[in-house]
Amino acid sequence: MKVGVVKVITNPKSCQGCRACESICSLYHFNKINPKSTGIKIKELDEYGKFSQTVCQQCADMPCAKACPQNAISRNSYSGAVTIGDNCTGCGECAKVCPINAIEIIQIDGNYRAFKCDLCGGVPQCVSICPRQALGW
Repeated sequence: MKVGVVKVITNPKSCQGCRACESICSLYHFNKINPKSTGIKIKELDEYGKFSQTVCQQCADMPCAKACPQNAISRNSYSGAVTIGDNCTGCGECAKVCPINAIEIIQIDGNYRAFKCDLCGGVPQCVSICPRQALGW
């Protein structure tokens, strides 16, 4: 598999802002719907009815991994996704260098850690739930 090829592709022209993708992401990863704990972010733009979609593009050069002082970020050999390991301390260095601001620092069980799209282990749930096909891979 060529690095950086498998990723969620966005189509902002089709996005209606329903945020089903955000909901399924947090539900899949944390068993609850929480718009602050999701690997995809939908933002309404100044122009009414227009939305932007931000999701990790699984960078080939992985600037987030290079910035991580805990070496907690690596590429999954099965899915090709850039993943954040359990040894993440939530310092935020990875989020600072992300070229598209796709990494969030969230609180999980009282601890802070970085979170981003990990392609749901190989089959991105957000793609299949999007009612307007505004997401692909």
